[in-house]
Amino acid sequence: MSKKGRQNVINKPLEKEFGVYDASAVFIGAYIVMLLLQFLFYIVLTITKVPTGGEDGFDTTVAYACITVVINELAFLSAPFLYSKIKSRKVYLGSGLAEKVKPVYLALAALVGILTLFAFAPAATLINSGFSALGFTGSTAPSATSIGELIAYICVSALLPAFCEEFLFRGHVARGFSGKGYLFGVLASSALFAVMHGSPIQLVYQFFLGAVCSLLVIFTRSLWTSVIAHFISNLAVLLLDYGLTSAGINYVTPTGASAGIMVGTTVAGIAALVALMYLIYRMVIKERGIEGEVRAVKGANPKAWNMRLALIAEDEEKRAKRREEQAFRASQIQNAATPEVREMLMQRYESEDKKTSKTDTRALIFCFAFPVVIFILNTILGFVE
Repeated sequence: MSKKGRQNVINKPLEKEFGVYDASAVFIGAYIVMLLLQFLFYIVLTITKVPTGGEDGFDTTVAYACITVVINELAFLSAPFLYSKIKSRKVYLGSGLAEKVKPVYLALAALVGILTLFAFAPAATLINSGFSALGFTGSTAPSATSIGELIAYICVSALLPAFCEEFLFRGHVARGFSGKGYLFGVLASSALFAVMHGSPIQLVYQFFLGAVCSLLVIFTRSLWTSVIAHFISNLAVLLLDYGLTSAGINYVTPTGASAGIMVGTTVAGIAALVALMYLIYRMVIKERGIEGEVRAVKGANPKAWNMRLALIAEDEEKRAKRREEQAFRASQIQNAATPEVREMLMQRYESEDKKTSKTDTRALIFCFAFPVVIFILNTILGFVE
């Protein structure tokens, strides 16, 4: 091999999948765009002198709540496309939108959305009651008081977030974070999803909703199952809120009896949800013929679950690509023309791995820093106001 040929081997870049750094960059971009759009909206309200504040301010109306949601969701939807344009890579193609999924899994995903609500919404209500007793006054969207407002909420606060948030968080953030392990991807993306909502009273419910949706995507390899679960969960919240508010029932401040019912509902809901998710898990591994491979993985530690989730999430093409990349490295080292070239290749790969790890860690820190700071500020303001 000529000197030029050996240099080309050393400098040849390996094709990289959508990873932690990419996912962090997409989220940070979405968050910055969201804040900028919110600031522009505030400027417009100020210039047009639209009255805000107080009981009759525009910020207490359903229209204001809908506009705010649309602003946020547009930021979430646009960020992956902007990143794809900047990087000249169509990163959104791996989001799971194009993956076909059987109707039975969509139906089960809808049931998962309902059970998630029953399992964790009561806990969120009890947490809200506890924070309120401590003097916390977090901002909440007004309840729908007519069928027209309810329909607007269903379109803007149920359907739009279900698609846009799943596209960002499960289609990109969880997918990229899984580069550090699928279990890490589920937990870290769900934590980010929960913190992003900016309120302590939403923390528990949003975290578990995110985790369930992430697992659905891993099991079915399709984003549509998480979109359905998210939509049904949001829809059920709106319908329950409308029905209870119309009936004059105060469910936000539970009494002793209702608190007991909520605890029972949570326990039953979690049990039913776990059973249903396990059923989907068993259906998937049986359908794909990987029961033996999954059963061969022993233990209940994070490493074992990462291996199981990888077997379920990755198709043969993806696994073949990973084996090809590993074989490429091995062959380049083994077939090096001289010991010097072999040493250079080994150092290069080791250096690349360390650099990628450091870059991913820094990206994760920045990724969580923005929403965590906003979350803390919102929590402090909730006790001050």
